[in-house]
Amino acid sequence: MISLKLPFFLRRLSAVGAFAVAWQAFGAESTMGSGTTAKPTTAAENAWTLERALDRAMEANGELLAAKHEFERQEGIRLQVRARMLPSIAVSGSANQRQQGLVDEAPSQRLRPPTADSAVALSSYDLRIEIRQLVFDGFGTWNQVKRQQLVAKQAYLNLHATALRTASQVRQTFDAVQMRTGMLNSESRRVEEFEQIVSITARKQAVGEIPEFELLRAEAELQGARAEMADASRALGQARQGFRRLLQISDQAEALQLSGEFQPREFKLPLDEAISRAVANRPDLEGAALAVEAAKRNERSQKSRYVPRVEIFGNYGARSSYYDSSYRLEGWTVGTAGQWSLFEGGAGRGQDAVLRAERRAAEDKLIDTKHQITSRLREFYQGVEQAKVAMESQAKSVSLATRAARDARRMFEAGQANLEQVLQAGVTRRRAESRYSEAVYTYNSLVADIEFSVGGQLGDSVPLTTRWKP
Repeated sequence: MISLKLPFFLRRLSAVGAFAVAWQAFGAESTMGSGTTAKPTTAAENAWTLERALDRAMEANGELLAAKHEFERQEGIRLQVRARMLPSIAVSGSANQRQQGLVDEAPSQRLRPPTADSAVALSSYDLRIEIRQLVFDGFGTWNQVKRQQLVAKQAYLNLHATALRTASQVRQTFDAVQMRTGMLNSESRRVEEFEQIVSITARKQAVGEIPEFELLRAEAELQGARAEMADASRALGQARQGFRRLLQISDQAEALQLSGEFQPREFKLPLDEAISRAVANRPDLEGAALAVEAAKRNERSQKSRYVPRVEIFGNYGARSSYYDSSYRLEGWTVGTAGQWSLFEGGAGRGQDAVLRAERRAAEDKLIDTKHQITSRLREFYQGVEQAKVAMESQAKSVSLATRAARDARRMFEAGQANLEQVLQAGVTRRRAESRYSEAVYTYNSLVADIEFSVGGQLGDSVPLTTRWKP
């Protein structure tokens, strides 16, 4: 069982607020700072919470919409296949008018002028309604109906799996934006501190207190910090664009603001229980099993090619006489029709081989899916164990760096340390905060992967809306 115990003040800090609160504790409002103080963060009315992001993704994510349309397509195919077993009713009609030159008459009648009593009518009509029903085709159509029902259900399970995977991606992307925002703020403050260090070092070098190489080293550190801040800004931009793509947010002019705490998730699910839940609840695993059954139905349907196909029909018609268009003929016609293909050049054997290969491939995929689920879960759990150790160590590093910064400030106030030492202690603390933020993100990402892998939500999961359903 995995549990996480962190200092209270670290659990309450957000990705952005953590660094601002620590900086206030350090004394940024004092005369040694740059004169800027951290302002309390107020979320805008249109800020994106995790609940709102998940709700948006369930109705706008492109991959999810594609899976929904595929299910609708398969449902339509199911209705088409089912219609083959039901009676078909068709109405047909025709009417025509011919010229005299098209009437084939006896040579003795060709020279006579046409009259209403001509031997062959020049106009005619034919109206009829027909009912046709399949009687027997070796259960081929019935097996196709059952197969398409399985395929449609498989498409629905794929849609469900896509919804769970999208939710996991939204969680990870949401955390990524929060982490990158906090890291950019941290890098920005680190640049400010290095600028102060360079200024102090330059004054000391000018009066001869320190050699020139100390100033060059400080300037090199400043340029490196600026480069890292540029990298942090680029990474934040990428995370924001990934969030926009995932949620189909097209308004680039709107500032992307997130609301919510960035902290480790609660996670206490044992590995054995996770594997059991995955085997029982994973939609893609159930879909792989349905694919095997659908392939078997396809093979059974193929056997109907070797038996006769029999239909019955009946139609009621009304038409004019061939000899007198004013005379009407009407009545029922009933009968049966059959077809039996005796030789088709080996096409049936070829189709048997194709369907047999498809069924074996589906069986292999089912076995591989089960193995992949178990293997990945074990991999994720090993990663969570290591991420938890790293996160706890980074939390201790933040705590120690915060104490060091606080002690350096006290020593500076007592005249026992110089300002450069105080600022350097602050830089160390900010680096520890950035590493802790990365550790939390890694941990939360692995928990999100496990959440998808078990085919359901964990204890602290945000409930999904039903908007992804057709």
